[in-house]
Amino acid sequence: MAQLKDNAAVTEAAVDALIARFEEPAWLAEERRAALRTYAATPHPTNRDEVWRYTQLERFAIDGLELVDGPLDASVVDRVSMRLTDSDAEAAMVIKNGEVVQRAGSVGERGVVFTDLRTAVREHEALVREHLYTVVNATMSKAAALDAALWTNGTFLYVPRDVEVALPLGTFTTADRGGLSAGRTLIVVDVNAKVTFVDEYTSEPLGERLAHHAATEIVLKDGAKLRYVSLQNWSREVVQQNKIRARLARDARLESLTVSLGGDAARAEVEVDLEGPGSESEMLGLYFADEGQHYNQYTLQHHATDHALSDLLFKGALRDASTAVYSGVIVVDPGAQKTDAYQTNRNLLLDDESEAVSIPQLEIQANDVKCSHGSTTGPVPEDQRFYLMSRGLRPEVAEHVLVTGFLYEVMSRVTLPKVSEYVERVVQAKLGVPGVKEKL
Repeated sequence: MAQLKDNAAVTEAAVDALIARFEEPAWLAEERRAALRTYAATPHPTNRDEVWRYTQLERFAIDGLELVDGPLDASVVDRVSMRLTDSDAEAAMVIKNGEVVQRAGSVGERGVVFTDLRTAVREHEALVREHLYTVVNATMSKAAALDAALWTNGTFLYVPRDVEVALPLGTFTTADRGGLSAGRTLIVVDVNAKVTFVDEYTSEPLGERLAHHAATEIVLKDGAKLRYVSLQNWSREVVQQNKIRARLARDARLESLTVSLGGDAARAEVEVDLEGPGSESEMLGLYFADEGQHYNQYTLQHHATDHALSDLLFKGALRDASTAVYSGVIVVDPGAQKTDAYQTNRNLLLDDESEAVSIPQLEIQANDVKCSHGSTTGPVPEDQRFYLMSRGLRPEVAEHVLVTGFLYEVMSRVTLPKVSEYVERVVQAKLGVPGVKEKL
């Protein structure tokens, strides 16, 4: 059984160095130090833990890695430059090794704060202090404690009451070296406000291993609406653990999409707390693994109040001896009557060596609810592949048609056209469609 180990570089001295380097206020310094103590006291997950039972834990090991410390240079790599020009985001930041190296576009609406988290701590301290660590905190897991203690930078987005941001915003997180790094996103959408945000992770080949930890906290107040995309297409030397959690007040609505395409291994934890009556959450997920990649998804739909709706659909395709694990749970608290909650996971296996594990679950403590969950895993129907090839399609093109059709159920619900186009190009490249890799 795999046994993870602590990293000798994760120390009180390392945390104190971050606090001094960023000249952080006393409250944040104490939060970091408390998170480090929690990290030290929290055991690593093992395969005896239900939510980690089928995870290839050894691929997420961080022992022996040095902490990443600032950019070697402020240049923006070609892949990120391409994504900046070919993105739905009209205003964006590039964060490289924890430093902001580029800003593009601007937010036109008054009162909107869109900046990096370190700048926000200095210039909007009261707002950050009110919300930071309130949705994702160190007590939730070993990885969450690590991120809470060691994040170096990230995004802060605040949309004031009754403001609708017309154009999408985005942050591109990248790296140019291996090691251990951590970042954080904090999104606060005030009463009856609305915004779209794209959180993207990508890099050129690094030549050495990088373990990146990320945490995303989302606060939606009464009537707030957010479209949120997390798109992971790291180079193959990277492993990532990302915890995304949202708290929804009365009549708030979250539309989220989580995409896993790159890296060696990635774990995405996507969780929503529906705390206000009339709140709604649409949770979409898409993943395509090849060449032995390992993807792990955990989802939580927590209905803490009555008359709330959550609808989850995660779909993935696997080839080349890859693996995917999906574990999701709908929790309905006592008194959360008139809950509507749906959970579906579907997997398509493109060869005999790939494996998908799917574990949907329900925990219902109310008696007037509509809840369902379902899961399917199966191979490509050979008669469909044969039919397309008999019509003159090359094998890789026929497979692309089948995979695209399978994933269309998710992508058809994504209202960001450039995100959809980019995901399709990456899928085409993985399937070997000629001429596509050169465009990524």
